[in-house]
Amino acid sequence: MTEPAVAVLLTVAALWVGSEHFPHGWGFSPLAYALTALIFLPLAVRRRWPVLVSLTSSLALLVYLAAGYDQLNLNYWGPLLALYSAASLRPRRAVVACWAITVVAMFWSSRLVPGMSVGLGLVESVLFPSLACFFGAVTYKLSQRNGELADVADRLRAEQEARAALAVAQERVHIARELHDVIAHHLSVISVQAGLAGYVFDADPPTSRAAVDTISTISREALHELRRLLVLLRVDSDAPDYEGPGHDPAPGLSDLPQLVDRVRTTGVKVTLGMSVPDPDAFTPGLQLCAYRVVQEALTNVLKHSPWSRARVLVRGDVRQLTVVVENDGQVHRETAPGHGHTSMQERAALYGGTLVAGARPEGGYTVELTLPVGEMGVLE
Repeated sequence: MTEPAVAVLLTVAALWVGSEHFPHGWGFSPLAYALTALIFLPLAVRRRWPVLVSLTSSLALLVYLAAGYDQLNLNYWGPLLALYSAASLRPRRAVVACWAITVVAMFWSSRLVPGMSVGLGLVESVLFPSLACFFGAVTYKLSQRNGELADVADRLRAEQEARAALAVAQERVHIARELHDVIAHHLSVISVQAGLAGYVFDADPPTSRAAVDTISTISREALHELRRLLVLLRVDSDAPDYEGPGHDPAPGLSDLPQLVDRVRTTGVKVTLGMSVPDPDAFTPGLQLCAYRVVQEALTNVLKHSPWSRARVLVRGDVRQLTVVVENDGQVHRETAPGHGHTSMQERAALYGGTLVAGARPEGGYTVELTLPVGEMGVLE
């Protein structure tokens, strides 16, 4: 029920009781009707102007009493309701004047009750308005607290939305990193093999045919990797090394020999040394990180020093996993860190590791990855 409707119902009830109250009512008294309506009708706008409504209701009761009407009926409760509304909607200091005027009106009303002593009338006149202010203040504090909780909820909702947006951005970076590693490596190998096939197409058909076969194999592997990424996106995994039932596992340490053999077909002389007792003992995440770093480092060798010698060293124990990729060719033309270098560093940081890359004093280039293993890096 709306506040205006409540105010109208209270006014009608007060007018009816006042006009017919025993032992004598008002009868037909326009002033009594008007003052009674002035006591209750302002309650319709109590939420907009609570202090003004309280003052108006109490002053109307005082005028009603000053006019000589000794039949209080329901008019006694109008100022109390208005005072409660003011205390529930405004701070305590804003309703002090309302409380004081209501006490005066209540005390004057108590003097019209036959047989009531001055002391009892004073107690009631102070107690009832004080209780109205007390319960109103409790309601005010609850509404303030609810408002603060609503603000906190809004901030939490905004923070959650920001975190969700950040998670989406991080996932995009994650996917971009995977796509870069997969596409850059395979396309580099395909480019070299395609150039070789075209160069010896007439002079050395067997070599040209072998290069074309390599391109076919590398293309299938690239499609396989891209298909795996799409599957991961469908299952909404949290990391690219997710393995689920029926899905292909991410590449790991055991796939490094195949990676090295693939690079050898391009003309780069690559050796692989692994000192890892059990590669499958490491978590898929660490293995994928090591694999991608080796892949990116060899891709850079293929781009910048295709006729150099390269060496891949992998060492692992219960404490850390170390990967070193070095070559004896020319220093990379890409002296400033590019996307590939940034991708390798981000992968290392993701697992709490470090990556150092730079030119060797004796010539060539070195990439060294160190990953702490810890309890979460080794499978039982």
